[in-house]
Amino acid sequence: MEQKLAGLEDVGEWLATEERQGHRVLGVSYNDGEEARFAGFVSFIDRLKDSTLETVKAARELHVQITIITGDALLVAEAVGREAGLLTNADEVMEASAFLALPGEEQLQKVGQIRVFARTTPEQKLHLIEMLKLQFTVGFLGEGINDAPALKAAHVSLVVESAADIARETADIVLLKNDLRVIVDGIRFGRETHANTLKYIRATLVGNFGNFYAVAIGSLLIDFLPMLPKQLLLLNLLSDFPMIAIAMDNVSPREVERPQKYDFRSMYIIFITLGLLSTVFDFIYFALFYRISPQVLQTNWFIASVVTELFLIISIRSMLPIEKAGRPAWPIIALSVPALAITLALPLIPWTREFFGFIQPQPAHLALILGLALLYVVINEIVKRPLGRYLREGNGSQS
Repeated sequence: MEQKLAGLEDVGEWLATEERQGHRVLGVSYNDGEEARFAGFVSFIDRLKDSTLETVKAARELHVQITIITGDALLVAEAVGREAGLLTNADEVMEASAFLALPGEEQLQKVGQIRVFARTTPEQKLHLIEMLKLQFTVGFLGEGINDAPALKAAHVSLVVESAADIARETADIVLLKNDLRVIVDGIRFGRETHANTLKYIRATLVGNFGNFYAVAIGSLLIDFLPMLPKQLLLLNLLSDFPMIAIAMDNVSPREVERPQKYDFRSMYIIFITLGLLSTVFDFIYFALFYRISPQVLQTNWFIASVVTELFLIISIRSMLPIEKAGRPAWPIIALSVPALAITLALPLIPWTREFFGFIQPQPAHLALILGLALLYVVINEIVKRPLGRYLREGNGSQS
């Protein structure tokens, strides 16, 4: 659309209108052979990706703050920030020079509240990144030569594949897809992996803690091995396959809404508390079966150990109550059910019974073992609830 601007006031008003709409304006000149002459303006619309609003919403759900640091004019940057859903009021956008003119304490107080910094020079970008690092873990996405200092300073630096050579050499990560959603999805995937790693550590520590103390103390009280070496190896094999499947477990939104950390104090509290509970039930099995015969104890304790560990995996997937922890992923169920079936079948098949040193279990013993295993899960859940609340209130790292 052609427009004729009568005077400088009209030009200024038109430029301000274009900037408020988020348009970038360039002046164009030409040379008529004698001198350069002004020809007019070209207004550019840099449209956001269709997925931008959804990506910003997903980042907000993960408590990831997105901040724009740009060299664009204040009005242009503000318009883009509003269109992207980053801004809720005008106080969240400032020119970098105006922000850096504030007193130092006020800068530190406001730096995390500003969503858009406009008219920013490379030196100012570097300074802003260093200030943000004092309060946050900072990832910086850039692409130009002028972004290199800020990329170097950020905790994690990212560039797109088409970025300048020096930016790509400086960056920690080169994105093959030019989409902010890739970064947000990467953060979510990283938190899911971390959450499942914590689940595996919890389940392994609690299960091994109970078995270790039961075998060690039990060996001091009886004159035979409570479980043969090959039975112990078989126990680890049958319980480890479902344990490995934890890597593919479902993760609840609560587990990824905030970054977690390896809190060793919480891990110690969990595996000592719940591990002692596991040890108590191991000694209950000892008390019930060791007087009958060595093979009865070895067979029944083997079955009980596998069953309780399989139930433990389901219970300790999360420190939330089991009804709020969500459904386990299908690989955990798919590997747990065959492991349970094999455990019950091995003492019943003659050649496997003879090879592993089992005896055929009595139906009454099997019923007692399954009943105690269910009781173990119930008591584990009862103990886990106040323990989980205590840990969440203490540091918020366990979920």
